[in-house]
Amino acid sequence: MSTTKDKEFDYQEYMRESEPNQLLQKGFEERKERREAAKTRITIRIDEEVLDEFKRMVPNGRGYQGLINIALREWLIAREVKELVRGELEELVSKAVSSIESVAHAAKG
Repeated sequence: MSTTKDKEFDYQEYMRESEPNQLLQKGFEERKERREAAKTRITIRIDEEVLDEFKRMVPNGRGYQGLINIALREWLIAREVKELVRGELEELVSKAVSSIESVAHAAKG
């Protein structure tokens, strides 16, 4: 068999004549199975208007469940960021108030 180090090796011809590598296909299938196993099947009631809107966002209405999953994940992330920012703001305001009080107290004394 020729190798890529051979000057006469034709990669395109090799790919046309060779069977797909079963290990690569197996790897893809295993990744797909792991991805699916990480999800939980549930039943959920969603307003028809909301569902229709998600279906309109994807070609032929296929994949709308994944889109809903992404939207929920983004909402959770946004909520976490909001809480983080709220906590940081409270801390900054508290420090600012303490600094102002210290300056005011020093000015009196």
